[in-house]
Amino acid sequence: MPPLGLVAAVLGFVGALPPAFLAVIAVALGGLSADAGPDPWTYLLLLAPVLQVWGAVWLLARRGWLLLVLAVVPVAVLTGAVVWAATGTEDAGSPGWPLLLLVAPVLAGVLAATPRVRRWVTARPRRTR
Repeated sequence: MPPLGLVAAVLGFVGALPPAFLAVIAVALGGLSADAGPDPWTYLLLLAPVLQVWGAVWLLARRGWLLLVLAVVPVAVLTGAVVWAATGTEDAGSPGWPLLLLVAPVLAGVLAATPRVRRWVTARPRRTR
């Protein structure tokens, strides 16, 4: 296993922790349903860490690298929405803290997409009957 693949998988696991924490907080505060009905964005919040962990496991099992790369998209959408909503408020502060949600997942996606990791995944032994 190339070291970049191992680092990508570890960053995939570590990067799933902040969105998972936010999902637990959102569900604990009753975020799945608002006064007007269910909030669809909270389902994205629940799905993002699951996709990242699944992508990291998929990479470690040499089944594929693309899932880990694509698992960054829900976290990026969520972080973009948080930063956009925060900039609309008067005392928004710095958008740097929400952007820290992106550091580990984006690094995991970039490292999983390197040619060496992709070659390692595609060179796995195939099953024969």
